[in-house]
Amino acid sequence: MKHSMIRVWNELDIETVKRHLLIAGELTANCENCQHLGIDFAKERACPQCRTEFRYICFRTKSNKGEEFSAIRRLKEKRPDMIIVDYEDIKHASGKSKVHGLFDK
Repeated sequence: MKHSMIRVWNELDIETVKRHLLIAGELTANCENCQHLGIDFAKERACPQCRTEFRYICFRTKSNKGEEFSAIRRLKEKRPDMIIVDYEDIKHASGKSKVHGLFDK
């Protein structure tokens, strides 16, 4: 059976995702919850500073689709426990959440 990477959209609570999000760069990552930098995303299961368990991961930079899928495949090999989310989706949902918060007051 041949497996392929496909995008799946789920409805999630944006604040929960951000609280447990690890944002990966080229070599290291940062914790979205406390902004701690220099985390080894291949090894760390929780933030060394705030102790938040990482459940979600995204990439800081966008690349072309071929590079993106290669990076996702490598990441899934190293961290099959993590749910990969799209950084642009996180930013968009956070912005919508902030706008709704302004009008709720």
